[in-house]
Amino acid sequence: MTATERPELVAGVKWPEIQMPGDIFLHDEDQPWVDMEGFPGSQVKVLYADQESNTVAFLYKLQPHSSFAIHEHICRAFAYTLEGEWWYGDTYQKKGSMAIEVPGSTHFPVTKETGFTVLAILAGEPGGTVLLRSQDPETLEVAELGAEFFASLMK
Repeated sequence: MTATERPELVAGVKWPEIQMPGDIFLHDEDQPWVDMEGFPGSQVKVLYADQESNTVAFLYKLQPHSSFAIHEHICRAFAYTLEGEWWYGDTYQKKGSMAIEVPGSTHFPVTKETGFTVLAILAGEPGGTVLLRSQDPETLEVAELGAEFFASLMK
């Protein structure tokens, strides 16, 4: 049943507070920071990973004077900078900045004197299995990261 089909949610009537069975409420201290193997200087704290909807939400840290591998978005990505500063080429991001990235974007974040922490949300196609593809700068091999990968980092 959708909200538009609910008889109690109409104009002129005070709406009740409704929590649906699928609602989820999270606390970041319930999940550990995990080093991302193969991505030096990177840590991730996965808050949510749903393989059916192909959606993940996580906190991501990159240490000072570091970069993440070049990667391609197979999804829409939203990255809100909570602390620090970073660059995609000449594009500067600082605390309070929001990056909204569309499928097909390729880039890599770089830090200088400070690292950064972002809240990232990756929204892929429902039923899809890949959210990001990254390329190893030395071997040029490509790794595919999907909701299953992020779910494996949760406790």
